[in-house]
Amino acid sequence: MSGYGFGKKAPAPAGVGDPTKLDLSGIVRAPLSVDPAREAAAIARGNALGFVDRGDPAEGPAEGQGATPVRRRRQAAPQSSLYIKGPKETLDWFIDFTNQRGHRSYWQALAEFRDLVEGTRTSAPDRS
Repeated sequence: MSGYGFGKKAPAPAGVGDPTKLDLSGIVRAPLSVDPAREAAAIARGNALGFVDRGDPAEGPAEGQGATPVRRRRQAAPQSSLYIKGPKETLDWFIDFTNQRGHRSYWQALAEFRDLVEGTRTSAPDRS
């Protein structure tokens, strides 16, 4: 079997070094020197075309332009876990109560039950 050529490296062309490495000899590592007059002219042309400098914090962002939206997270309420072991009949009743009221979680059913016991709620249950 010939192996169909998998795993074989192609021969390098004559006069070329290692083909797996890039030739970076023409890249200058020093910082580029920019003529201030050419830079000012380029900025003026950009301003005339409507480009906005979004990197200059001295001017401050204009209303609606350059202002990045600030994403605020809602402060999460402190949470706790509870494991209840008790009579099957009572726990089954609570599960049925939760399902009948359309709650997605047991804490919502407990909150509604607390409101019913304390008398602070008389409207339909919140199903959010």
